[in-house]
Amino acid sequence: MPPSRQIPIKFPEARLSFEDMALTGANRAVCAAIRRPERWPYHAFCLIGALGSGITTIAKAWADERGARYFSGSEFSMLGISEIEAITATDLAIDDVETLSNAETLLLSLSGIKRHDTRILLAAHTVPGQWRIQSPDLRSRLQGAPLAELPAPDEELMRARLKRAFARCYLDLPKTVEDYLVTRIGLDYSLIEQSAEVLAGASGDRPLTIPLAREILGED
Repeated sequence: MPPSRQIPIKFPEARLSFEDMALTGANRAVCAAIRRPERWPYHAFCLIGALGSGITTIAKAWADERGARYFSGSEFSMLGISEIEAITATDLAIDDVETLSNAETLLLSLSGIKRHDTRILLAAHTVPGQWRIQSPDLRSRLQGAPLAELPAPDEELMRARLKRAFARCYLDLPKTVEDYLVTRIGLDYSLIEQSAEVLAGASGDRPLTIPLAREILGED
C-alpha cells in the first residue's frame, strides 16, 4: 500500500462504552463474559486479541463500567509496591500485559486483587505463555484465569469499524467504496486504520470513489 501524500486530519476518539461500540457475532459473546465478573471462576480474566482487534477499547469500556483503574503496560510498569497495594482495593484493567518486564509486579497485583476480593482484566495480544514475564508462580495462578480470544471480525463488524475509522479521519465513506474495501481488505482488523489513513491522506479534496480508491491503494 503506497504512503499517503499528505497528513490526514485525525483526532482521538472519545472512550467508547459497551453501548457505543459495535457488538456483532464476532465479539458479543466475549464482551458479555467480560461484563459479568461475578461469574468469573477466578478473580482475573485474560482477554487476547490481534493488533487492531479492539482489546484496548474493550478494556477501557470495562474499566469505565466497573469504576476500575485502567493502566497501559508502560504505566503499570512504573508503579511501586506500595502503589500496587493501594490500587488493588478497586478493580483493575491492565493493557498490553505482554510488554511488562517484571513478573513480581503482576504477582503482587494478583495477590492484592485476591485479598481485596476485587477483579482484574488483563488484555494482551498474545497468550500468557508468550508474555515476557514468566515464573512458575505466575503461570500457576493464570492457569485458573478464564481466557477469551477475540476471533476474526465478521462483515458486520468490519463495516462498523471502517465507518468509525473514516469518521475519525473526517472522510466521507460512500456505501460503494465501503463495499469495495470490505471485499479488498477482507476480514482483517490490521488493515482498517491503515486503509482509512492512506485514503484520507491521498484523496485531498476529491470525493472518494471506487476508481480513486483503486488508484490510491495501488490496484490495477
